[in-house]
This record gives sequence, structure tokens and C-alpha cells, in this order.
Amino acid sequence: MGVTQMMADARPGGISGTPAALVEVRDLTLRLLSRDMDVSLLHGVSFTLHQGEVLCLVGESGSGKTVTLRALMRLLPPTANIGGNIRIAGIDVGSLTPRQMIGIRGSLVAMIFQEPATALDPTFTIGQQIAETVRVHDRVSHSAARGRALELLELVQIPSARRRLDAYPHELSGGMRQRAMIALALSCRPKLLLADEPTTALDATVQIQVLLLLRRLQREFGMAIIFVTHDVGVACEIADQLAVMYAGRLVESGPVEEVIAAPAHPYTAGLLRSVVHAQSRGTRLEPIPGAPPDLTALPRGCGFAPRCGYVRPECTERMPELLAVSPTRSARCLLVTSGERPRAPPMPF
Repeated sequence: MGVTQMMADARPGGISGTPAALVEVRDLTLRLLSRDMDVSLLHGVSFTLHQGEVLCLVGESGSGKTVTLRALMRLLPPTANIGGNIRIAGIDVGSLTPRQMIGIRGSLVAMIFQEPATALDPTFTIGQQIAETVRVHDRVSHSAARGRALELLELVQIPSARRRLDAYPHELSGGMRQRAMIALALSCRPKLLLADEPTTALDATVQIQVLLLLRRLQREFGMAIIFVTHDVGVACEIADQLAVMYAGRLVESGPVEEVIAAPAHPYTAGLLRSVVHAQSRGTRLEPIPGAPPDLTALPRGCGFAPRCGYVRPECTERMPELLAVSPTRSARCLLVTSGERPRAPPMPF
């Protein structure tokens, strides 16, 4: 069965008319195996995302955010051993052949990579790269694909879009390269857009422009977005749902307003205390002490315990379960059972 037919056969609704989730990830695990290495990068990651929602994965470098996105796209080395279940629009991604994966990349799910200077091919013009994607998936003529490429460059507000069609990536500024990458990702109208820290390399002014552009396009296209960032401030600007990752695990998740207002996990509270904003002028920032753990030698129990100011003896003995904080929130911390909340500053978002 082809991917197009599988997408057509996917059920549009859940039980009793409840809208079906666009993305369902259950117990996702990832191990990298080689002659010199055996390391687990993801441990039982689970989340659900509906059409039109924006989910932000937040955490320090090495927490597992990017590899989660690459697992959804199956853009991992042959040594990667993926476990669990990933369903996008009702399709079991793990069961697809490499040819079928090519069929859904771009048309069903697309990705904006962190650094467009290396993701875009330097030997082809921007127009050629967008037009090629359109021709592969939509089976249209060269002139029609070029016309679609021009429409997309105008859609993402690249100035002098017709002239930029024939520009090479190195001829564009960082902000325009990122807009071109967004245009490429949207070229086949995907239902799910994966954005891997797309604003990290941009200055603050361009960063907010790109965030506003992504949010506007997401609403116009009705897409779902999974947005990876280490910046809680950026997450607050764009997210509906927030999922905090640490050492390959989800440690807290829920609606962004609820998580920011009263974080349940000390790591989430630590990230919030590290954010610079207008109200923090004249106060000392409180960085999270220590460093993320070595994934090849994770400590016993909670991975955050060596850095946590609320650590208890039992935290170092076993990994806490993911516990319900409310009907819409969960956190992997023993503080949930006691009703205690870690200290976090009020955020002006």
C-alpha cells in the first residue's frame, strides 16, 4: 500500500467523535550502538499533538530534543535502535519502508533545520531547491514549480523575492536563509512542521520576526508544529503546550500558561530562574548548578538529583514515575505527591 492511500485511510476522528491526534508518540526509546559506543539517548518519551497546536520541547543541550525530532522523521544513522511507537496522521512511521518515508517527508511532515547554511545545498539556487521539492511531490511542470517557489518566497516575506529565486544560499543573510528554509519546508503543505531551534543563530530582532512569521503561517495553514528550543522565553512566545526534557526523558509537560505559572519540577523552575527579562533588572540570575549528566553513565534514580535543591534520599534510589499534577499536566518528581512546588519567579510572558 502506498503512503498516499495510507493517509487517505487514516481515521479522521477518535472515539465518540473526539478529534484524533495528529501525532501520537508512545514510549519512544533510542539507543546508538557501535563498536565503540552503546548509549541510550531517549527513555520512554510519550506525547500527543493535535492539528493546529504548537508543542515546544525545552531543555539544555543534550537533553534529547533534536534526536526526538529526527526519530519522527527517521533521519538517524543506521546504528540507531528506535523503540516504541510513532504515529503521524494515523500512519505507523516505524513500519514504513525507506521509499515510503521519502513519500511522507515534505508532504505530511517537514523539518526546519537549526542551521540553514548547512541544510541548504550550496550548489543550487534557492528557487531550484524549492522547485525540485514541489516537482517530486506534486508532479507538476518546471514552470509551475518555479511559480510555486516564487509564491512561497513572497509568503515568507523575503524582499525582492523574484530576484532571490536565482540566488545561492551564501548570497543571503542568515535571516533570509532561515526564511528560505521555512519556504522549502512549507512547499508541499505539510500537516506537521518540525522546527529544530530555527532562531538560535539569529539576532534578537530577526528572531522575533521569524517567530511571528512561523506563528502566522501555522495559523494560516492549520499546521501542527513541534518546536525545539533551549530558550523558555521563545517557547512562551509560540507554544500552546510545553514539554520539558532532561537526560532523554520528559520531566514535565502541560499547557504553557500552567507550566510557566507554577512549575512542578525543580528543573523547569531552574530554567525559569535563568531567563533574563525586563523585571529581572538589578537582580542576580540563578543558574542551575552543575552540568547535565553523561548519558553513557547516568546516575541511579532521578537524573536531575545531583543538581536539585529539593533532593531526597529516595530520589537517588529510583527514577520517579510521571505523575499527574492536574488533568492536563504531569511531572516526573516526588514533589508532586507532597503537593510542594519548587520556587520560581513570576514570568512576564
